[in-house]
Amino acid sequence: MQIKAVIFDRDGVLLDSESLNVSSAVEAFKELGIDIDEEDKKKIVGRHPGDYHKDFLGKYKFSYDKYKKLQADLYYAKFETTKLFEETISLVRELKVKYKLALTTSGSRITTTVLLKRLKMENTFDVVITAEDCKTRKPAPDPYLITAKQLNLKPEECLVIEDTQVGVESANAAGCVCIAFPNELTKHQDFSKADIIVNSAEQIKNFLCNNKSRNI
Repeated sequence: MQIKAVIFDRDGVLLDSESLNVSSAVEAFKELGIDIDEEDKKKIVGRHPGDYHKDFLGKYKFSYDKYKKLQADLYYAKFETTKLFEETISLVRELKVKYKLALTTSGSRITTTVLLKRLKMENTFDVVITAEDCKTRKPAPDPYLITAKQLNLKPEECLVIEDTQVGVESANAAGCVCIAFPNELTKHQDFSKADIIVNSAEQIKNFLCNNKSRNI
């Protein structure tokens, strides 16, 4: 099956918001009098507060509503200045002339719009799917199934680039081809469901060149 579209995750792929997600959570918990440990931090990476808070409610006593507001305020305050992953952003621009492109994130439409304006990519992606478009988040397949449908393509015609185990599992469940592109925070996660694991944008390009026609 020929790959006709490349779908990018947002957090941890285009910008270093995985680090921001963790740091804002650490600060929010600290304001509630809770010091989380390294194992706790691992539970946060790549996950939405609406999912990981259940792990913490079983361990600590706190108000999720208070935590959610604190974490969101801290996150949004630093989002616009979060470090960008320039290598991946350059790859997006390069692939635009050859493939349909999509951005699929569990993040909000507001922050995604802010990012696209910052990158001057408001018209780069053919489809942009955010949290508001999906009833269930990754690792459910819905985000990528919705993306493929809006691209008017079969899932197996779409190549997904993800940095987390949760994202890879979502793409795999949807039937997409998936490249795991880990960063420092996610490199120890389980990427066994990815088609390939890479450590550079150049390797992604090589994969695409070698898989113009792919039997699924």
